[in-house]
Amino acid sequence: MRAAFHEEQGDVSVLRVGERPDPQMRPDEVLIRVRATSLDRVDLYFREGSHGMSIHGPHIGGRDVAGTIEAVGSLATQQRLLVGAEVVGVAVQAAHAELVAVPAELVFQLPDGCSYEQAAAIPTAGRTAYDGLMNRGRLQAGENALVVAGGSGVGSFGIQLARAAGALVVATVGSEWKVERALALGAAGVINHHAEDSFRSAKAFTAGRPFDVVLDPVGAATYSSAVNMLGEWGRYVTTGVTVGHRADLHLGRVFVQGLTVTGVGRPDNQRIRETMLRLLALIARGEVTPVVHASMPIEEIAAAHEMLANGEVFGKLVLTL
Repeated sequence: MRAAFHEEQGDVSVLRVGERPDPQMRPDEVLIRVRATSLDRVDLYFREGSHGMSIHGPHIGGRDVAGTIEAVGSLATQQRLLVGAEVVGVAVQAAHAELVAVPAELVFQLPDGCSYEQAAAIPTAGRTAYDGLMNRGRLQAGENALVVAGGSGVGSFGIQLARAAGALVVATVGSEWKVERALALGAAGVINHHAEDSFRSAKAFTAGRPFDVVLDPVGAATYSSAVNMLGEWGRYVTTGVTVGHRADLHLGRVFVQGLTVTGVGRPDNQRIRETMLRLLALIARGEVTPVVHASMPIEEIAAAHEMLANGEVFGKLVLTL
C-alpha cells in the first residue's frame, strides 16, 4: 500500500511517500480503504521527536480516517458493518496510508451529506472538543465558555459545540486573519491572544461576567491568563500542551472559588464511541460542521506539516489518497 512515513526524526525532509506492507487485521477490527485522513499536532511531534515522542522503525502518522470498508474481522459483528460501506473511524495509528485497520467499535457510518474530507476532520479534534466541553466541562445553556486557540482543529469544533449547547462563547486566536472565521462559526467575540491583556478584554463580550468553562489546547503559555477568567465553580479543561506543560496552580483560588482543573485524559474505546455517536448526531443535524482549511494529496505531506507548524491553518488539514 502507499503511505506517508518517516524512518527517523527531524525536519520535514525526513518524510517519505512510498510503499509499505499492508496492515494485519485482527478479528475484532475492520480494514478501511482510506479516502481521506487528517494531520494532527501529534504527527508533528512524532516527526520532530519533540514532546517526548519517539519512533521505532518506519512510522506512519495519522489517527483519523474516512473511507470504505474493505474487510470485516470475524469478531467484528456487533456494529453490523458491511464491506463497501462509507465510514469514518478512529484509528489507533497509521492512518496516513491507503489501508488501515481500526477497532470495529470505533468505526461509524458516514453522516449524511458529509464528504470524506469533512469526515476525516472529525475524530480526534471533534471528540476532544466534545469531551472537553460537554463531558469534562459540563457546559450548560446560558453559561459562558472561553475557547482558547479557536482556529485550531479542537477550537473550531469547540466554538460550534458551545454555541449548539446554548452557551455564549468567546474565542481567542493567534492571527488577525482568523478573527472573522471564528466569528462565522458562532463566537460572540474573538480576540488575538498575542495582544496585550487580550484575555482580560474577553469579558467585554460577556458584560463583565466571568467564564464558566475554559477549553485550552495550548498549555502553559495560556494557562494562567485563562484560569483568571473563571468565576465561582468555573471549570478549566486542558486538551493539550502545545506550548509548555508546566504551570503554577494557585490552590487558594481553587479552594475559594471551587474551581475544577481537569483534562480530557485518555478515554477507553467505549467512552470514545459514546462521544463520537453524540458528536456525529450533531453533525448529521447540521448543528456542527467540520472545518477543513485545505485538502491536499498525501504526496504533499511535507508541505502540510509546514503549514500546520507555521500556524497557517484554520480548522483541520486533510490529506487525500
